Amino acid sequence: LWLKRGVQINTDIPSDLPKVFADQRRMRQVLLNLLENALKFTTPQGKVTLTMLHRTSQWVEISVKDSGPGIPEEEQQRIFLDRVRLPQTSKKTSGFGVGLSVCRRIVEVHGGRIWVISEPEKGACFYFTVPVWQGQEEAGDEASLTEGDACP
Repeated sequence: LWLKRGVQINTDIPSDLPKVFADQRRMRQVLLNLLENALKFTTPQGKVTLTMLHRTSQWVEISVKDSGPGIPEEEQQRIFLDRVRLPQTSKKTSGFGVGLSVCRRIVEVHGGRIWVISEPEKGACFYFTVPVWQGQEEAGDEASLTEGDACP
């Protein structure tokens, strides 16, 4: 569907990104949810950008930016709660309003945080952090997130 609407997807992912200490399946779930939301809300001929940065020795920061309608400031904290759908999007898109609350829980269980920066009519940029694997435990479930314009 996004291809038919001419949405461009860009990635900015450095080749030397460190391994992270996280459940690979759950991190994939967070990333896919954020990307699906970005693609769903991006306007035709718009742009979605996935960026991964090694911000500190302890954290990798992942962001998904879209060129959609944006999120009003007063709604930006509420969207991470269960069953919250914004009034302006409820009639236009499907969903139950649980995706972002699930993402929040997954990220927080991993010790990270998730947030959004957005202005109405200027798109939204969702960020989350994942701990860098320090090698102190067996790394059987660590996710190596490597592959993607940074969000302003």
